[in-house]
Amino acid sequence: MLSILLFGVYLLYACDSETTEIFPTQIIQNSRVSDSIFEILLDDAKLICMDFYTNQEMEELSEIELKEYHFAPILAALQIVYLDSILTASSDLRKYDVHALCPEQLHKTSITIDTTNKNFNSWKTYGFTNNLKLDLLIDEYDLQLDSISEEQYLVHTEIGINQESLARILVKFPFIKKGKAANCIGDGSHIEIVFFNPDFIQLIYSYGWGNCPSGCINRHYWELGIYGSGVIELLSESGKELP
Repeated sequence: MLSILLFGVYLLYACDSETTEIFPTQIIQNSRVSDSIFEILLDDAKLICMDFYTNQEMEELSEIELKEYHFAPILAALQIVYLDSILTASSDLRKYDVHALCPEQLHKTSITIDTTNKNFNSWKTYGFTNNLKLDLLIDEYDLQLDSISEEQYLVHTEIGINQESLARILVKFPFIKKGKAANCIGDGSHIEIVFFNPDFIQLIYSYGWGNCPSGCINRHYWELGIYGSGVIELLSESGKELP
């Protein structure tokens, strides 16, 4: 509660301040963002962060749990946009429910299993494998197991993590033959980062519609500049007219 209150004070101060403010580098939830929306924005921030670091060939995000200082500034910017009541663009983004594409990539990994292995059968039946290293992973990230076919299973997590890194670690256990993070299937709305500074983040939001499972026919874009002080600029708006 104290963190929420402090962030509210931070935003009120930042919007009235003429000085440069930096985004927080730890996760802070604005008091006006519901828990359910916050979890969606949290996944958005992680997905945007992973895409940005990969596309820019910056520091490799190789650990299972993403570092807060990587994605917390983006999360703060997303909350500022979501709560904005001035720009028509912000209202449209809420109306059309624009979020980052494919949150499944943070929550699901498919694995191919040696179903005769006693460690696997223990995991399936009791929730642990009797392999200390794997059981620590299961406990830390609450890895849940669901059957897809006879040898294929889905490992899913409640929290968003780097599933590519999880898959690389899982295949090191002898009874796990293959592991792959969930693929992005279909098309839809998306958010990508263009520029990332401690006090300024530039995002492109896009809303897609029309046969999106195969590839959206139509798309509308909003390019926003978000300052750590809480100020938002609509830099450009383009694409098809919104439906």
